[in-house]
Amino acid sequence: MPLNEKSYLDLMTPWLNVMPQFIRRSQYNPRLRYYGTGESLHWPTQSNMNVFAALAILGTSPELPEAELPISRQEIIDTALDLLRYALATHATGTEKASDGKQWGHHWISVLGVERMAHGVDAIRDYLTDEDEDALRRMMISESDWRLDQYEVVAGMVGAEGKNRPEANIWNGGVLLRTALEYPDAPRAQEYLDKATQLLLNGLSYPMDAACETMFNGKPMRQWHVGFNFTPNWSLDHHGYLNVGYMVICLSNLAMLHFFYKQRGLTPPPELYWHVREVWNLVKTCTFADGRLLRIGGDTRARYTYCQDYAIPSWMLAEDFLGDDDAASFEAGWLKIVKQEMDFTGDGGYYGGRLANIRDTNYFYFARLESDAFLCLSYGAYWRRLFDLPQPKADTPKNPPAAWQDEFHGATLDRSGNAVRSFVWHGGQGPTGVIAPAEDSSLAEWQDNLHGELLSTQTPMLSQGASHWHEMFPGGFLNAGVSVWRDLAPVGEGEMPYDYAKHHIAVAALPDASTMLVLEYAETTFEVTLKAIKGYGIKIPNDVFNNQKRYYQMPDGRAFVTEPTPGQEDIRRLQTDRIGIDGRLAVFALYGAEDGLVLHRPADRTIVIRKNYGPWLNSLYVEEICGKLALGHQRVPPGTVLLDGGFAIAQRKDLKGPQTAAIPQTGRLRAVKFTADDKTYVFAANFGDVAATPDLQGMNLQKIAGADVLAPNNAALWIE
Repeated sequence: MPLNEKSYLDLMTPWLNVMPQFIRRSQYNPRLRYYGTGESLHWPTQSNMNVFAALAILGTSPELPEAELPISRQEIIDTALDLLRYALATHATGTEKASDGKQWGHHWISVLGVERMAHGVDAIRDYLTDEDEDALRRMMISESDWRLDQYEVVAGMVGAEGKNRPEANIWNGGVLLRTALEYPDAPRAQEYLDKATQLLLNGLSYPMDAACETMFNGKPMRQWHVGFNFTPNWSLDHHGYLNVGYMVICLSNLAMLHFFYKQRGLTPPPELYWHVREVWNLVKTCTFADGRLLRIGGDTRARYTYCQDYAIPSWMLAEDFLGDDDAASFEAGWLKIVKQEMDFTGDGGYYGGRLANIRDTNYFYFARLESDAFLCLSYGAYWRRLFDLPQPKADTPKNPPAAWQDEFHGATLDRSGNAVRSFVWHGGQGPTGVIAPAEDSSLAEWQDNLHGELLSTQTPMLSQGASHWHEMFPGGFLNAGVSVWRDLAPVGEGEMPYDYAKHHIAVAALPDASTMLVLEYAETTFEVTLKAIKGYGIKIPNDVFNNQKRYYQMPDGRAFVTEPTPGQEDIRRLQTDRIGIDGRLAVFALYGAEDGLVLHRPADRTIVIRKNYGPWLNSLYVEEICGKLALGHQRVPPGTVLLDGGFAIAQRKDLKGPQTAAIPQTGRLRAVKFTADDKTYVFAANFGDVAATPDLQGMNLQKIAGADVLAPNNAALWIE
């Protein structure tokens, strides 16, 4: 199927059926209407502008199927105009109050919605009155002046230090560019252009920019450079973790500017494209064949939403500016996933089925998520209406070979064969790994994946790594380190956050384009009450995107199908050391699962938005394969070894062929043997406090990676 405006309209028009439940009249001026909660806070402000823009695209579409809609074209346009006028009237330059009795504007994120709605303003311009245009001009100039006088340009690699602002610099620079272009008679138009250059060049900023002589607006890059937001390997530590999603957000805002200029037949300033190719190259590496982001550092927000939605404009930028035809295949694949979720929701909305918990718990948040999906589809509709953009290719690589690492984040990624394999220490919810087929993103989840869990009764979190080490080699990697289990928000008066266990993890991605070996060891360091102890912790999503069915097979011929069972927890002790999932993945216990593997099926969706306290906002249902599972409250003294095990997980159907064995070691050395496809690998890790040499005597081994003498929290891999 070709991609065109209709491809997007088909996913936008059903939303008109749920729109009335989100639209309100202003209590201060009944002539005005708004979307969602209508406050002056930045999420409601953005959401209102999001829906305005999407309705503007719908209402002006020559392809609109008017006879099939619940409301007329004119009603769509009228609603869009009402939402825009509410936004303009409740701005600091307006005369009205938002629903919370305040006005919005003049802060670091106040123009994000303005930037994201710009294509909607272009689309509906013929319907704007002189009064609308005057209000728009006042708002744009007022916000731009504030950016000149109040917004400090900062940049920094480490998210926790508060200066990592690539996306904010881009959208703040963007509004200055637009204002100067739209209102060249503004008294400070040249100042807008100068500061826009600085902001854009400190968006996708990089360490070498500090010495770069490339000229922009009359000065070399090094004189514009304030700091670097990206690591030397092009990863982004936004919100304090390896955040693929916000790399996409950065590209999406640049896409909005790119097509803004293209629509006017103007040449954008070169700073708009500074390092776009380098960032896109990593984003593309971190994308599944079906368009879902391969978020190797995990996510702190609701799955399959926000940043994923803004991949649409990012893909279109890659298609049009970089000439990347593969991006159109991502675009087409993602539209199928959107349709799948809409069909599950069933009423025309985007997330009301899977994210009902968020809708029922926090309308403020849910309204924002719905608006982002609606808005991002409108970019595709509008830009494919205006421009001849590439079509999906039948021969798009399903898994282009790639190997990537990043020292700062303790990140390793290998794409080879048909497998995607990664492990990252600085993840959004602690260390995380994944293995999945490149064309089936529904098998991928990162929250506490590929390691066990020691869950305290309050707010447990595994730290991003007290120390870690990794080594890449052709076709795979080693990654090892130690993290700390911490209770982030104890409830006792005067009780402070505390550490209660150390968790050692060592991972080997074998050079077979298929298998990962994982060893772990965890011991308490402080007396604690635990509600769950889980070894291995292999997360298997079972939700909308795989039609809520997983098929499990065992080597003795037993098999069963699972479906989510809301409100009912299920624990199945499988009495086997290996199990297959959908004929795509297979798990093999190496040691530490004395009674066989356990399938734990929680009662509810347990993949949550990261917060330090409840109520929890759930976004994805997962089942988990454990080597050890103990549920129920228990008080545990310090010095208790709770996890000591290892497993293999591979992309393969064959359960009987692979052979596994633990190799006895002394102290906290651990070693295992894994044989499959006529090759035998030996993997060893040191979970102790001093360097040690594994006892592998009598084995004829060839070193692949690591050292003969293992430092603490290091590992080594051999082939026999």
